[in-house]
Amino acid sequence: MAEKDSKRVGIALIVNKDDKALMGKRNDTDKWTFPAGKIEVNECPFAGVARELKEETGLDAKDIKLVKAGIEDGLMLYLFKIEVDPDQPVDCSGDPDNECDIFTYEDPFDHIDVLHVSAEKNWALKYWANN
Repeated sequence: MAEKDSKRVGIALIVNKDDKALMGKRNDTDKWTFPAGKIEVNECPFAGVARELKEETGLDAKDIKLVKAGIEDGLMLYLFKIEVDPDQPVDCSGDPDNECDIFTYEDPFDHIDVLHVSAEKNWALKYWANN
């Protein structure tokens, strides 16, 4: 399958009016993560992150802004700041990978020691903290 061959990852940073970020607790590691996923071969990064966001959280992206792109650990990473309808409910039931049972708005610093991607390499955390 082409998706497994992809070395591109889209990361979604969604912040609510209280400056908390949408995060989920992973079922496989009990670590906290931002919505993210592999962008398929030949898929536009904007479309890929919107697709992954919809699969993992059920949320529709209203506005997508690329805030960082680059290579780290052999992966091409894209960090997007995304706006969603604050009244749209989160629904993880459509995630084919069942990575997280729920996503909630959290202060990422409350989970700094249990992040899926370490604080040192976590682009979403760094962007959230500095903006």
